[in-house]
Amino acid sequence: MNFAFFDLDDTLVDTRAALHAWALDFVAEYGIGDGDEEQAAARVVSQRVREVETWREFAEHVDEWYGIDVPVDQLFEKLATSYSAKFTIAPSVTDGLVRLRAAGLLLGIVTNGMTRVQHGKIDQVGLRDYVDVVIDSQSAGVRKPDRRIFEHAAGLIGVELGPRGWMVGDMLDKDVEGGIAAGLRTIWLPHEVVRAPGDPEPEFAAASIDEAIAIIEGSVRTPAATAE
Repeated sequence: MNFAFFDLDDTLVDTRAALHAWALDFVAEYGIGDGDEEQAAARVVSQRVREVETWREFAEHVDEWYGIDVPVDQLFEKLATSYSAKFTIAPSVTDGLVRLRAAGLLLGIVTNGMTRVQHGKIDQVGLRDYVDVVIDSQSAGVRKPDRRIFEHAAGLIGVELGPRGWMVGDMLDKDVEGGIAAGLRTIWLPHEVVRAPGDPEPEFAAASIDEAIAIIEGSVRTPAATAE
C-alpha cells in the first residue's frame, strides 16, 4: 500500500504567517512595546521560536519577559486557542490530499509538538477529514527524527515502512533525516533555507506543498503508465 506522511507546520499550513498574526494581537492586547506593534510582534515571535520549545514554556516566561501576571495554565489555554485560530489552509492543499487518496494512498500527519496545540491547528483548518492518522510527538512519547514515531504512525494505518511511503516536510534535521531513517522517500520544502554540506539529503526538493503533492502523484501514475 502506498502512503504519505506530512509534517504540519510550514508544510500543510503556513505557521509563520499564523504566528505573526497571533503576535500582533498579543502585543496589542497586552500593550507590549512602545507603539511599534510590528517591531514588538517580531520580538515576541523571536522569543517564542528561539528561546523556548513549547507554548507552555512561553506561558511560564511571559511575566518575566512582559510583566503579564496571569496563571500559567490559564494563559497557556488562552495562547493555544488564540494561536490555533490564526491558521488557514489553501484549498489547493486539501484538493491535493483528495487526489492522493483517490489514487489509493493512505495519508498521515506526523508532527512534533504538544497535543493540545497541534490538534487545535488541525481542527481549525479542517484537516482531520483528509488524513487517515494524526501523530503528535507528545502523545507518541518520541519526536522526529526518531524512527519510532514513523513506526507508530505506520502501525496505526496498517502499512510497513519502506520505499512505498513518503515523508514531506520543511525541516532537514527532523522531517528529511527522520524519513530517511524510516526508509521513506523524502521531499523537502526549503522555504529559502540553503542545504549545507553534511545536512540530510532529500530525494526531492519542492518549492511548495502543491509541488510536493504533484511529485507523489507522478510517482503513483508512472508505474501504471509504463505497464500500459
